[in-house]
Amino acid sequence: MIVSLIKTLNYSYINLHAEEVISSNYLNDDNQGIYISSLQFETVNRLFNFLKKASGQFNNIVLDFNNIQNVQSNIIDKIIEIRDLGHKLVLMNISEKLIKPLALNTIENSKNILNSKDDYDIFYFFSEQKSDLYQIDIERGNIFYYEFKKRLIKYIDEYKKPHASSFVYLHSFIDLKKFISFETPFIYYALYRLAIKIKENWESNLKDKPILVGQSLTSTFIVSVLSKLLKLDILVFDKIGPINKLYNKLEKHNYENKKYIVVSDLVCLGTEVKITKNLIEFSGGKYLGNVSLAKIETLTREDLDLDSIDRTISVFSITDKNNVELNYYIYTNLKKLNG
Repeated sequence: MIVSLIKTLNYSYINLHAEEVISSNYLNDDNQGIYISSLQFETVNRLFNFLKKASGQFNNIVLDFNNIQNVQSNIIDKIIEIRDLGHKLVLMNISEKLIKPLALNTIENSKNILNSKDDYDIFYFFSEQKSDLYQIDIERGNIFYYEFKKRLIKYIDEYKKPHASSFVYLHSFIDLKKFISFETPFIYYALYRLAIKIKENWESNLKDKPILVGQSLTSTFIVSVLSKLLKLDILVFDKIGPINKLYNKLEKHNYENKKYIVVSDLVCLGTEVKITKNLIEFSGGKYLGNVSLAKIETLTREDLDLDSIDRTISVFSITDKNNVELNYYIYTNLKKLNG
């Protein structure tokens, strides 16, 4: 299973660090989470076997080395074997310390230019002076956004019912359970990206081992994956929902002097998150913030306080820029402002 594969019209993208994290934590049980920084031969060999089996389905391939600091000595031979399958290879985010192990100095291409840190943002693993790849802007963030949107739209259905806990009407329903069930490899990659975001946002707090809090059956799966990737403990509330019923007794867990990150599947208006936050703080814990697979931005980016503790961190947002395309709307019974 290759979790990070994203196909575009011009190339297929693969994140090698994400694949290494999957190999290390789920196939080899090394339990280093996202903190592993060495690319192992087994991971590249797994990729080679996948591409060999899918012969003819791929042409140009982009291999992203972001967060990779070391590689096993025999990896370059396997990368050459991948190229020899008939693929035109582009390498991304090559740190200076990887240039020699990957024997990149042996490839002459005037398009390969070191940046100010003596790293390669883009390295063309071929010598041809004419290639359509030179005209392509390879950007991993954008292709992930479009891939997530393309997959998510299949699981948005008309709903047209009131939302009991937030007192608004929902035009559509996002079936995250089905999305996770039918798009599992991609979901693992999305959660890898979410784990990286958590590390970047709360790096100073992670040394204190904050606890990840799940709120529902769907978020329990998400929180369990994040727990493994971030090497953090979890706390699961059996149900935080529209009727504000908490089945898990608070006294079973000692909250004093502990930090918590609330994990959601989808954050719409944030009612359940606020309930959970209040329970944590009432019980003596420190609430750090909320993360989710996806969120609905009901305010403009200009109106949001980007430093607010109440801002949800997610890998995908439904905003005024894409909600029409996704057929997702929220509305109330109030009359519209004239004009």
